[in-house]
Amino acid sequence: MKIDIHIAKNLTPEEQEIFSIIKEVIQKYTPSTQTFVVGGWTRDKLLGIPSSDIDIMLDNISGENFAKLVTKHMQIKDPHVIRSNPEKSKHIETSKAYIPLSSGVIQEIDFAQARSEVYKDSRIPEIRPATPQEDAFRRDLTINSIFYNIIENKIEDFTGKGIQDLISNTIRTPQNPLKTFSDDPLRIWRVIRFAAKYNGNIDNETYQAMKDPSLRDEIRKKISKERIGQEFIKILKNPNPQIALQLLQDTGLMEDIIAEAIRGTQYEGKIAKFEMSQENPNHKLNLWKHTMEDVKGILEEYKEAEPEKRVIMILAALMHDIGKLYQEIWAESKSHPGHRSYHGHEDESAKIIDLIFRYLKIESYIQQVAGLARYHMRPHHFVRDEGGARALRKFIRQMGEESLNWLDVFNIAVSDAYAKDIIQDPDTVKDYQELKNKLQEALSSLSPVPDKPELKPILDGNEIMAVLGIKPGPHMKEIIEFVKELKDENPNITKEEAVQKLKNQYQDNIKRAGKVGGKASSSCPIHLLKNKIDEINNLFQDKKYYEVLTNLNFLKNQYGNDENINRLLSIASFRLLLKGEKYRDNELLQFIMDRAEKNFFDTILCSYATGILLLIETKTKDKVIKEIGSRMIKMSPEIFKNILNMLPDKIDRPNLKKQFQKEIIRRTKMPIIQQKQP
Repeated sequence: MKIDIHIAKNLTPEEQEIFSIIKEVIQKYTPSTQTFVVGGWTRDKLLGIPSSDIDIMLDNISGENFAKLVTKHMQIKDPHVIRSNPEKSKHIETSKAYIPLSSGVIQEIDFAQARSEVYKDSRIPEIRPATPQEDAFRRDLTINSIFYNIIENKIEDFTGKGIQDLISNTIRTPQNPLKTFSDDPLRIWRVIRFAAKYNGNIDNETYQAMKDPSLRDEIRKKISKERIGQEFIKILKNPNPQIALQLLQDTGLMEDIIAEAIRGTQYEGKIAKFEMSQENPNHKLNLWKHTMEDVKGILEEYKEAEPEKRVIMILAALMHDIGKLYQEIWAESKSHPGHRSYHGHEDESAKIIDLIFRYLKIESYIQQVAGLARYHMRPHHFVRDEGGARALRKFIRQMGEESLNWLDVFNIAVSDAYAKDIIQDPDTVKDYQELKNKLQEALSSLSPVPDKPELKPILDGNEIMAVLGIKPGPHMKEIIEFVKELKDENPNITKEEAVQKLKNQYQDNIKRAGKVGGKASSSCPIHLLKNKIDEINNLFQDKKYYEVLTNLNFLKNQYGNDENINRLLSIASFRLLLKGEKYRDNELLQFIMDRAEKNFFDTILCSYATGILLLIETKTKDKVIKEIGSRMIKMSPEIFKNILNMLPDKIDRPNLKKQFQKEIIRRTKMPIIQQKQP
């Protein structure tokens, strides 16, 4: 790099005024004091880069005392003292003074005394006053150890390496790197950040120390996860983040982060190395190289984006395929026998992202990055299946409902598709450009404002309930989604047309069921209901199952119109049948099925009724059970998932159970865990 060591002649008028004030204070109050501008300002001035971050170091007076002399001399407000706080990586006390200049600018300046650091068993050092030379050698990098002597108007390179390393663009520590990193392992991250920022060459001794396995324990012991997370985000905001990411991978730090984040979870011991071969004919690069090509594509696409937006997209590109590392989802490809498939890797990516970001204390990025990873396969499906306008409009709408920008999801998918090889396939480029055109056409049909599609359904919840004569409840989720899809199919649909389609879809069921959510004509007193629930639970505990049946029939005969009783009947009957089919009461079961048919919006009643139909042999057709089960998954997936969990392996309709389990995973990303029978 080209540098100019004659800083004095390149000072701005503001800088000249500031340094003149400093000289006046020293001459008037403390003439023996040496004072230096340290850190980034000196480095950047040598490189010809403007900087307003002025840090002043003093050799024989505290920062607080000198800052007070400055404010006294100028008759301005006392400085703001920032006490040391080692737990927050603030090892020394500094003072900030806000100096008004003749230009009208208020210049913020930090003052601190030269110091040395003695490390023992943590990265929190013992701080001692020191000479400027000692202060230079305790700093992280030689290029950050160059000082500007204000009194003598000259550069001081006490390490003897700073100027030369700046010229040769070499990144190295002033002292033995292994000791430097052992004292404070966070400095490894700073080396990576500066190497990426300046596209610098890391000195070999420094680089080898960064890779030393002995530092892994030092990192875990001495650096908080929050500090690692902060450095990680700084790296991504600086120039050339792709260089930093490659260094994190080469030094093993990336693998360490993943391993620590998944410790104690289902993924521990089941995650492959990031550089694994994908063993897939569609990918010519290993997973890490593919990921880095993806990152490069996103950096190009978002080079003009705001820093926070750019960070989100880089993180999404970095993490979008991380679910492929999870060996439990590896399977043989059906379309390419002998090769590997990664079905559902996008969902696993979202889960692993959640773990990693919580580990690094950067939770604010989870929603966007995990969302982009979870949906990045959607555009690929459109390219393969030639999704029609309805599907594209639905995609745009659903991304908006997830607080995601559809174009960001598309761009992640595009960079993913282009990154299958170093050289982009012209046919792939053509396919995704055509898809982008189709998506933009679909967007135009949704809204006159190109970047803000109209997501409001043609009928709101109140209008739906008024049309169907129903009350609020879990059933509304399915109906609202149906109404939204009306607009996906026809963005120009009128309210009258939507009302008619809504009636056609649900009116018959509503007439059969009566008004959903209304009170039963014969209700069980609340105190009796509670007593019966307790009594039935006690009977189950005592294994008095026939007495349970007696109680259920009593409740059926006395309070059969009470919806709470109907739910209790379905739950208790399901539990009885799990104990054995000898506790089957056909009249009671028929009653439960009749109530479920008439109250098809009652998710508890219908879910347990479906569980019974899966468990025992009945004349009910698979098609009917599948229709009810699918509705329950839409309306109340958590309840239905729990019922499936309770079913034993040996049931009458195991295939239907498996279909429902797959549908739950697909819709809700909730894993099925086999539970003990109640």
